[in-house]
Amino acid sequence: MRIPARRTLIVVIIAILAGVLVAMPVGRASAQTPDIEVRALAIERTLLCPQCTNLRLDVCDTQLCSDMRAEIRERLSRGESTQQITDSFTERYGVRVLADVPPTGFNRLLFVWVGGSLLLVAAVGGFVLVRLRRTASPAPEIQASDTADDAWLDDQLAADREAR
Repeated sequence: MRIPARRTLIVVIIAILAGVLVAMPVGRASAQTPDIEVRALAIERTLLCPQCTNLRLDVCDTQLCSDMRAEIRERLSRGESTQQITDSFTERYGVRVLADVPPTGFNRLLFVWVGGSLLLVAAVGGFVLVRLRRTASPAPEIQASDTADDAWLDDQLAADREAR
């Protein structure tokens, strides 16, 4: 009975080693340094897919985005700065590839237009609220009851009690 126990132990050890080998990182992840991965992910979050509408590079699954991500990592490993990489993609695909549109030119006009509209709506709303508050009539005051009213109410309550 000693031999099957050893075989079982050997099979368990081999299974554990196989699991560890399968779980080990392979290829690209082991070759990249964590600093390059962090910087690459930061760049990917600032760029949009040129083919998709408003889909960031880090979440897009198209082949073009996969190639762009590989190019970003390659250029970072060569020592290029984040600004150089972003500028090159902007030159290649235009401003529409940037996730954060810079407020220049027509974009600045849009920012001013939207901001001015919001301020105008807030100002008009505030003015209307102030006017409504000033023109509102005060609530009527509640007058104290007369003794005649109290006597009538007492009579009504007494009649109600007698009816029961």
